[in-house]
Amino acid sequence: MILFKDALIHSPPRKSLRADLLVEGSRIAKIGRVESSADAGIYENKVLLPGYIDSHIHLLEYGYSLIFLDLREVRSREEFFTSLSSYLSTARELGFLYAFNLAPERLKETNWEPLTDELDRVADDLPIFIRREDGHSVYLNKAARRWLLYDQPIEHANDHLTGRFNELAVERMQERIPRDVRSEAFIKAGADLLAKGVTAAAVMIGDEASLGDVEIIRSTGARLGIEAALFPQNRDVGKICDLELTRLGGCILIDGSFGSHTAALRKPYTDAPGNHGILYFSQKELDTLVRCADEAGLQMTFHAIGDEAIEQLISAYQKVIEPGNPRRHRIEHAELLPPDLIERAAKLGVILGVQPCFETIWGQEGGMYAERLGDRLRWTNPFRSILDAGIRIAAGSDAPITAPDPAEGITAFLNHPIAEERITVEEAVAAYTYHGVYAVHLEDRIGSVREGLEADLLVFDEDPFVSLNFHPQAVIRRGKLVAGSI
Repeated sequence: MILFKDALIHSPPRKSLRADLLVEGSRIAKIGRVESSADAGIYENKVLLPGYIDSHIHLLEYGYSLIFLDLREVRSREEFFTSLSSYLSTARELGFLYAFNLAPERLKETNWEPLTDELDRVADDLPIFIRREDGHSVYLNKAARRWLLYDQPIEHANDHLTGRFNELAVERMQERIPRDVRSEAFIKAGADLLAKGVTAAAVMIGDEASLGDVEIIRSTGARLGIEAALFPQNRDVGKICDLELTRLGGCILIDGSFGSHTAALRKPYTDAPGNHGILYFSQKELDTLVRCADEAGLQMTFHAIGDEAIEQLISAYQKVIEPGNPRRHRIEHAELLPPDLIERAAKLGVILGVQPCFETIWGQEGGMYAERLGDRLRWTNPFRSILDAGIRIAAGSDAPITAPDPAEGITAFLNHPIAEERITVEEAVAAYTYHGVYAVHLEDRIGSVREGLEADLLVFDEDPFVSLNFHPQAVIRRGKLVAGSI
């Protein structure tokens, strides 16, 4: 048993209160006045929050970023090649070099991209895969191309090409990583999330080719550590139902990304006149998939970033969503959301899975959003306008695109580059707790500090609503201390 005496309890959207809280086994047994017991560990004057939920994470890929090479801090071409060279011995043990989070836009050599022959000079006998920060394209050397084509020769390869390939190459790369490495990645990612206070996550898993990772994550069992709500990224409704999954979607792509000029826009890119991006579905194809999944009783969500893609998805949802959106269908990212689409989304009651740290990375003055979108920057991630329209938001990281650290996400909500779109600290915390849990139908088990719910608790010595430091001192998962110290 754990007894918190005279604790300050924050559990948005409910009002905060000061009370005793008793944990027995895996659950919150009582909130109120509790007599001390010799059987309980007793802690006084702590501040408690429910465990965070990351509402959009690629858990396997995030685990890979902990195992493989992370280029997030690289700021020049020289640093890039130094990082690759220093990692070569490890890569040779693995049989390939896999690196994450290259951001050409933030390098000293603006928008430089690695050429095929430059990667070959690092190693021409070892497959090299370099993922862009947005996750929507990858740079390959010739050995990597051969590997992805299952050792077939590359005809007429041009060494002066950038070697940049789209999402299909990313999927093929994932298929070739051994099962034991995948399992290790899931477990490492789960442990890392718990250390950050994340006790649950909406996990985007699998791809159009395979859902084999569903079995792998299920087989990890308690070693995963966190509650995982799975969103299978596969259009085969029958296969999803056979696996006894209740959701469809995640990053099933309606469009691409702003960084890669593939997010679908109603008006062309400011820095690429004539380019509207890419829609991966026709309206008829998307309508058919949405109708089929709805008839199977599945909760749905799709990746839609540009306003054209969001409009296409809303049009498909309008044909199936019942009043009140009881299945809680969602839109992931919804980055460019002008007022007319906010209004349509509000009428449907769709939930938006948003990433507040995108604004920190790309929304600043002179940043990538401004470069790609010009004046449309005003309507990127307009969180205040979204909430004022009555739309529920569930916050996540899209890790490994941004770090899965809700404390950073809450700060990003509070410091949106457009002051009018900032939200309150209570609203930000709710997006990482109750609303995120509601968005995966788990609010009767987790996401709040209430009697009878699982004891997933974050413990603070100081009130984070005052200090604005939302990194917990301790993390309790199902009644057990799993990170930090009380």
